[in-house]
Amino acid sequence: MGGGRREFIRRIAAGSGLLAVGVLGAWGLVQKSLGGGTGQAPQTLPSPNGAAGQGVTSTETVTVTEYASGSGAQSSQAASSASQSVPGGYFLVTPLSALAGRTSAYFNHPTRGLSILVSLSSGWHAFSAVCTHAGCTVQYTGTTILCPCHNGTFNPANGAVTGGPPPAPLPEMTVLVSNGDLYVSG
Repeated sequence: MGGGRREFIRRIAAGSGLLAVGVLGAWGLVQKSLGGGTGQAPQTLPSPNGAAGQGVTSTETVTVTEYASGSGAQSSQAASSASQSVPGGYFLVTPLSALAGRTSAYFNHPTRGLSILVSLSSGWHAFSAVCTHAGCTVQYTGTTILCPCHNGTFNPANGAVTGGPPPAPLPEMTVLVSNGDLYVSG
């Protein structure tokens, strides 16, 4: 009976070791997906109202504001209530100053959900951040938009599929820069 007990303890120890390796591997994948696979924390956008300490990452939500045609975006710093006209159907994402030095950032679009802004020499481009293949979150690598789940790639200028299994391009939104603020279409 002593040999059976030893075998039982040996199997429990081996199983526990395998479980620990699995948990550590899963934790590493979670950290990699949250950090964009580069060992860096996800980029954060301040909320449009400029509230300190609030922002958006791939898991947080920023409030965006819809402006109807002919209505104005109020400057929070202007005491004279100066306003500007913003075309109907656009949403305020963030002040451009919050994007200084960045090549990409995530935001939550009110109707399209998690979205990504990408900076190219031609200006900012906005796409759904959800891969059209398996629903994974895409990342901007500096030269391409990559889906890390199955190595699907997209053109950062227009969202077109450039490689891998995605069946369709990333849905694109029109970007409007006006008076120091970045807006996207609805």
